[in-house]
Amino acid sequence: MAFLYCFVKSINTPNKSSLYLAATMLCSYVLSDYLYIVEHVYFNWIVYDFLTIAFIAFAIKRVKVTPSLPAYFIIVGLTINSVLVGFIYYDLYILGNTQEWWFWSFYSISINLIDILMIASLVINLDYVNINQGAKALKPMVKNGVSNG
Repeated sequence: MAFLYCFVKSINTPNKSSLYLAATMLCSYVLSDYLYIVEHVYFNWIVYDFLTIAFIAFAIKRVKVTPSLPAYFIIVGLTINSVLVGFIYYDLYILGNTQEWWFWSFYSISINLIDILMIASLVINLDYVNINQGAKALKPMVKNGVSNG
């Protein structure tokens, strides 16, 4: 959905960075579900996350993708996802744990929340200008207090 939104949004704009990021994420997620590089699904996700991070970093370096907050947010989100998936992989396959514990719930919620936030960053297309403008608009309200009457 984020890819389609970014595709439609980028039709008449010269900057196609959000489209490139959305296409990269789409390819990564689709390929990781169907094309296994390694045997274990969790380790496969780690490999795809790191390949996606490397591809985005390469695209930023080659100026296909403008360095922006969504690009960096996706890199940070994929890194956090990789670390969490690494812990689950270690817990399930290295330690052989089969008893559910609090980290499994934390993992499930965190992975889904981070994925939603990465998609939202593409759709909203966060950038420093909008964040600074929003902060400047909120500063007088916080300084003077917001009245409820």
